[in-house]
Amino acid sequence: MKWLALALMVLFSAAVVIHLQTHPIRLAPAKKAPVSVEVEKKDVHDQQALTSTLEKQAHPTIEQIENAGIKAIITTPDYIAPIAKQPQQAKRFTGDLNDHKAYQTYHQAQQTELELRFIDAAESKIATLESLLERGKQAGLSEDKLNEAVGKIAALKTMQAELIAKHNEKSRLR
Repeated sequence: MKWLALALMVLFSAAVVIHLQTHPIRLAPAKKAPVSVEVEKKDVHDQQALTSTLEKQAHPTIEQIENAGIKAIITTPDYIAPIAKQPQQAKRFTGDLNDHKAYQTYHQAQQTELELRFIDAAESKIATLESLLERGKQAGLSEDKLNEAVGKIAALKTMQAELIAKHNEKSRLR
């Protein structure tokens, strides 16, 4: 039953995508709502002049932009700061997707690499957290906060030890 529901969702999604590809969505300009204001006849001319001035300011035409000397050229900046300290290229599976064992091997290699990087990163993180814990003790933080920090450090050490044991056992089996 779940497979049938999943198949129906996939078919519906495909139909929506095909429909959107053949019938693109076009945004229509918003219609201005009529505004009724009672004014005396002598003020109508002033009101119309003010309205046209405000409309010109709110929606400048291309000619107004060009006459004002504004150039709307979009350029990329000379320098874009990197988000990550060391950009890493994602390794993609290059084998046959029908070969399930090859993909499992690839996935397991990725998982092993992630775990080994965690073991390395945990060393510096644990040292940092222990120094912060000492600063917190000296600053007189509450016992709850100190216990929370001790718990996080212990959890990191436990996970690191489990991963080290797992990978040492794997290397012995090979």
